[in-house]
Amino acid sequence: MSIEWMWGIGVVILAGALIYGLMRNRQRTTAEKQLTEAATKANYRAEERKETGQPVPGAGERARPMPE
Repeated sequence: MSIEWMWGIGVVILAGALIYGLMRNRQRTTAEKQLTEAATKANYRAEERKETGQPVPGAGERARPMPE
């Protein structure tokens, strides 16, 4: 099998995966989209807490003072 055939097969597989992902993403319900947004915001808040060592207020959270 020549290298051109392998490139062609790889392109077809990649295109198929992209099409599948796009079609799957378009079928998400409003609840799934809201859940994804909430999880993303929680991940960002957790990362910010880890970097700064201080709590970051977010949706439904209250800032708490750091213990001394």
